[in-house]
Amino acid sequence: MSSITGWLRLEPLPRTTDLEIALEARIADPLWFLARQRQLGEFAGQDAGSPIVARLEAQVSRISRFHAGPTETDAADQAIDYIDQNLPLEVMVEREDVRHQRVNAAMAVEAGLHFARLLDQHGAGQFRSDFIGHYTFVAPADAGFDPDGGAAAQLHSGRVIDGALLHEELLAHLGSAAELTSLPAAPVPSPTAELLAAANDWLVWWSQFVNEPAGAPSAWKPNRLEYGFAVSAELDLPNLSGSGDPSVTLHADEYREGDLDWFAFRAAEGPSLGQSAQPVPPRTVTRTVIPTPVTYSGQPSNRFWGFEDAKVSFGHLSSGAGEVGRFLLAEFALLYGDDWFVLPIDMEVGSVGVVDSLTIVDTFGIETVVPRSVDLNSRWNMFSLTDRRQGPHPADSVFFLPPTLTSPHTSEPVEEVALFRDEMANMVWGVERRILSDNGVVVDRYAEHQEQATVEGRQQLVGDVQDAEVVYRLASTVPKQWIPFVPVPADRQDQLSGAVQLEQRAMLRYGRDANGGAEVEVIEPRGQVLGANNGEPLVLAEEEVPREGAIVDRTFQMVRWTDGSRHVWLGRKVRPGRGEGSSGLRFDYTEPVPSTTSE
Repeated sequence: MSSITGWLRLEPLPRTTDLEIALEARIADPLWFLARQRQLGEFAGQDAGSPIVARLEAQVSRISRFHAGPTETDAADQAIDYIDQNLPLEVMVEREDVRHQRVNAAMAVEAGLHFARLLDQHGAGQFRSDFIGHYTFVAPADAGFDPDGGAAAQLHSGRVIDGALLHEELLAHLGSAAELTSLPAAPVPSPTAELLAAANDWLVWWSQFVNEPAGAPSAWKPNRLEYGFAVSAELDLPNLSGSGDPSVTLHADEYREGDLDWFAFRAAEGPSLGQSAQPVPPRTVTRTVIPTPVTYSGQPSNRFWGFEDAKVSFGHLSSGAGEVGRFLLAEFALLYGDDWFVLPIDMEVGSVGVVDSLTIVDTFGIETVVPRSVDLNSRWNMFSLTDRRQGPHPADSVFFLPPTLTSPHTSEPVEEVALFRDEMANMVWGVERRILSDNGVVVDRYAEHQEQATVEGRQQLVGDVQDAEVVYRLASTVPKQWIPFVPVPADRQDQLSGAVQLEQRAMLRYGRDANGGAEVEVIEPRGQVLGANNGEPLVLAEEEVPREGAIVDRTFQMVRWTDGSRHVWLGRKVRPGRGEGSSGLRFDYTEPVPSTTSE
């Protein structure tokens, strides 16, 4: 019975250390080589010519519209123009109100001190006391458990200018050219040119100090712990929205890690973002370049006497029977790696482009029009921005070069919230580890809890139980920075759906007031991640808190953009947690009464 024998690789087995015979490369039977070439079809090859000139035509446009949040039917009304092309996309998506949404004493003081410095630099220092008297900074009345921030605020109270109050007054006097030509009647009725120059320089400094949305809607989705937004550009593609708008809309639905790139976007059917007030029509780009062969480490040498790089050896790839990807990689690298060429095409950052045609001229002078490699019948494509499972899409060949950052400088978290599951209590906890106080100081809430526990004591004796040996508790207490989330049906109209969501609840503490009466304290979150939801309890999708948990950080970030400008903003990032946790929460239990005497 005959057998079928095959080889994946043929390697020589040297029997001597003498390389002279091998270097001679003797051929004992040249006719055998010719016969094998004919058998393998090498004499009938159609790719004998090498490309020497490539002419590429494409249409390129820049993104012109931006929409924060999920795109609904009225997306065109809620979208805004992406006019400032020098603004990184991460800044536009992540930036939050820092100096307007909540009181921030530290920034108000810093702004006031800088205005005083500008008065001295412009020769208007004689008006400093007038501005201090009219725009006096007053420290917040309740510093809470923020002794450092409260002490700093009290130190500056009544002695410096309140920068936030001054900025609010000056904005009402901005002219059409975004420049001050007059000042409020108080405190200086007749401002000098030096004073006006100092005020204008200060407004410029204010706008560049921290980038804020200035009333624009937020892209943060609280129930999903992620950002969602969309951008659009004008391209000559089949209409995606049915409104006669020749544009392509790219959606980023699940941006949360802080690293934004092209693969975070998708092109899908949906509402148009509308036309920009300053349209950016597509322009045709024609490039004639010389194709360059693709090279990589470990590539087989295309010369007989060449030696490959020994640092990478594709022949030593270890793979199992089901690891087809490794076999394909080795086959591509060893057999077809020298058949690829690269064409460098320059695009502006923030551009959306599509290739219209690609013509190749080879060494024989033959022009070949290269068709698109997109297989409309395939459900998968490596660099596509569309969901191929939905079938062919007009934006299958769109390439997006988003205006994103590489390595911004990131501060320590000014707010850190850990979300994790507590299986024993059958709930999820949101623990505020750090928050930003009204004084602009980061407060460690665990240290705050330790200090508060020391002040209040851990003996929770209610009534006259001094002679009892045990005391009955309705429930144990957890630290105040622990905010509970309980599972509730996701669809209250259909209790049989089985879907579950996590709803934030308030923790109650029972005690006695100074007069001995019953007192109930409602524990609410104090940070922005869990507390800023327009007064409504935060509701999370159950899958957003997996078994490993999730940690939400709010950090300040700073970056230098391509034009040299500096951008500072406050944004959020979500990273994996460290597993489940336990609060020790118990109900209906007794515990011994602590002894109040010492032996």
